[in-house]
Amino acid sequence: MKRLIINADDFGLSHSVNEGVVFAHRSGVLTSATLMVNTPGFEEAVRLAEEHPRLGVGLHLNWVRGRPVSPPEAVPSLVDRRGLFFSSGAAFLKKLFSGRIRTEDLEREARAQVERALGAGIRLSHFDSEKNVHVFPRLMDVVVGLAGAYGIRKVRFINEFGFSRSPSQTLKAFLLSLACRRSAARLRRAGIVIADRFYGICNSGRITAGRLMKIFGGLKDGSAEVMVHPGLVDRELESMEETMGTYYINRYREGELKALTDPRLPGEARRLGVRLISFHDL
Repeated sequence: MKRLIINADDFGLSHSVNEGVVFAHRSGVLTSATLMVNTPGFEEAVRLAEEHPRLGVGLHLNWVRGRPVSPPEAVPSLVDRRGLFFSSGAAFLKKLFSGRIRTEDLEREARAQVERALGAGIRLSHFDSEKNVHVFPRLMDVVVGLAGAYGIRKVRFINEFGFSRSPSQTLKAFLLSLACRRSAARLRRAGIVIADRFYGICNSGRITAGRLMKIFGGLKDGSAEVMVHPGLVDRELESMEETMGTYYINRYREGELKALTDPRLPGEARRLGVRLISFHDL
């Protein structure tokens, strides 16, 4: 059986992103979303998740942007002088790899984010993360710990060794996939369930209806995830970059929303024997 998860990152980021996610689910082929709990649209996203129970909702662990859920003084190695995360994946990883971020701070903040989501009534389907930093070994260890502690045993696993028109995205996909491969045995031992295939780094921001149909046609028996970033763009979303860092994906959100709601896609999925699922169904 061919099973495909189409997951929107950044649910809860803002009202306009929430609107896009829900429209892509209600009127398109989106089956899943991952929730940010420390961003302005969180409470609205919780309400929308309750209203759309067929939308699988996971946790988009966020150690990169905004203000932590934990008191800043409780996670000092994760924040700057303003008590904010470093607003850049590159800055975060530089500090992580240089040993300036403490594992206990990562764990404390991750648990606070899980507790906030669960406390709001969300039945979490899986874990992934902002900028996909969870794939690196120290962070994957944190995620495996969360999976065991909370019984949420589904995690995004990137294995996209492909080519993009963008050399930087090709390299990014390769490095993230390599990091995941290093964790594969660890995940299996911990009973973590992952999708067999992944799409979304090489074509980040450029997911079109044609690309989705090509993915449908290339699927083999098993499971796969497509990562997308649908949304509408308004002044609120643009202004958030002043405190949360640049979101290059903002200029592509509406294009991906259009792709996900293309009326040809549901019929094409049925024709090709592709079952659209969420992480709950893995």
